[in-house]
Amino acid sequence: MNQIKARYEVEPGINNCLIIRDGHNSDLTSLTKHALGFLEQQSANQNLHRTLIVSDIDGDDLANEMFYLNICQVIRSQSVDAIAFIGPDLAAHSSLFKIEHKLFFKDTSEFLSSDFVRNLHNEALLLKIAPQFNPERIQNHLQQLAHDTVFEINFDALFHNLDYFRNKIRPTTKLMCMVKASAYGSGSIEVAQALQHYGCDYLAVAFANEGVEIRQAGIKLPILVLDPMVSALHHMFNNQLEPEVCSFDFLDILIDEVRRHGLKRYPIHLKLDTGMHRAGFETADLDRLVALLRNQDYVEVRSIFSHLAAADELTPEMDEFTLQQIQLFDRNSTYIKSSLPYGDTILRHTLNTAGIERFSQYQFDMVRLGIGLWGVSCCNEDQLRNVCSFSTRIMQLKAVKAGETIGYSRRGVAEKDSLIALLPLGYADGVDRRLGNGRGSFFVNGQKVPTIGNICMDLTMIDVTDLDVKVGDEVVLFNDKQGLSEIANILGTIPYEVLTSFSSRVRRVYYRE
Repeated sequence: MNQIKARYEVEPGINNCLIIRDGHNSDLTSLTKHALGFLEQQSANQNLHRTLIVSDIDGDDLANEMFYLNICQVIRSQSVDAIAFIGPDLAAHSSLFKIEHKLFFKDTSEFLSSDFVRNLHNEALLLKIAPQFNPERIQNHLQQLAHDTVFEINFDALFHNLDYFRNKIRPTTKLMCMVKASAYGSGSIEVAQALQHYGCDYLAVAFANEGVEIRQAGIKLPILVLDPMVSALHHMFNNQLEPEVCSFDFLDILIDEVRRHGLKRYPIHLKLDTGMHRAGFETADLDRLVALLRNQDYVEVRSIFSHLAAADELTPEMDEFTLQQIQLFDRNSTYIKSSLPYGDTILRHTLNTAGIERFSQYQFDMVRLGIGLWGVSCCNEDQLRNVCSFSTRIMQLKAVKAGETIGYSRRGVAEKDSLIALLPLGYADGVDRRLGNGRGSFFVNGQKVPTIGNICMDLTMIDVTDLDVKVGDEVVLFNDKQGLSEIANILGTIPYEVLTSFSSRVRRVYYRE
């Protein structure tokens, strides 16, 4: 069964606006409930004014009547605060639309040149534009980043992956999702809002500023900060962020700061070192740690956790080490819980993505889901969905004679008369230089073609000889056909690094199928 790629898309707009495009052109008479629901969700979280921008449709009298009724139903449901109508037919039926804030424009040009567009700010904009009114032109005018290079995030695939891991744990086990490093490059605010909407229990970030960003965007879920800095404690307190504590030095300073701020029982998360040897309290520290915690009421342990070093390594030796870690964690965390008067309320968690898949019997009270959300797995990747795709468009085509060279240092050589496509992306966008000179490939109209020459800062060249291509054709680096793991293998790295490499100048577009 074929799927529609983008029933609706979401991306940042100009002047702190949010653009939601209902692109389901097979049913122009309907404003989809998903788009309206997302509009309400986003505007509530970010305190945005809700505006529908809608055009005439090219339909018969019955289709037009259905369309008018649909708009009136949206008005009655109070899903929007204002409507901008584009097209003469809607203007001719203005009396049907009982909403205080409404504007009418005869065509796309009048709309785009209007004071309404110039003065847009803090708006959640739902676009329902028929093809004859040039929806791409309107979207390009309103989007924050005008760039043909796009990093797309499929929320339906993300939710599929979340459900896959949720089905491996008990209904009572809590789920913590990682949104650090801008949600692995996908956009922390948008992903956090999606996870909150879909039923995640906890979020985790690396640094306090990441937590502040998503808290100020309206996220209500508890947020764990994995690498808290003393300099950021004030911001953590003001935004109800919960720090990891993995050393006595930091714990002493934290207690003093909580006292100075007049707080009590501030939630913290104890990190235990069970063999990773990166951070955390060891067995020899436990008596001192328990004594310190029992003799104060400024901080209170919300959870105890550890980190598995090799749960994704599929060998008997590594599995034995993982089980040793889990057993040590069980003993030490049980000791801490039994030593504190509120121990029954303390959560325990040590399983990461690979741990959920391979050692789910040790899920304790909560599990932490990271790279698996994006469809990456050490053992069951075929059961997950690819969430992200990275694409651009051909900006120029150039004929190169046999024997001539392409790019810096003349590394690319045309072995025959060739056609070279120039792409508006480079290593400043996150395309690793090691993908140049034929090591990496892109897909053009479904055909896999190699790079040629060095990857430049802002440009990349690919060999499209013998292909029927034109300027403006879509070119894909990775998607369902060529996944993140394949790119990572070419580079000799891990999917995490690939995902987090794409720069902020690349447009992020979020969509539902």
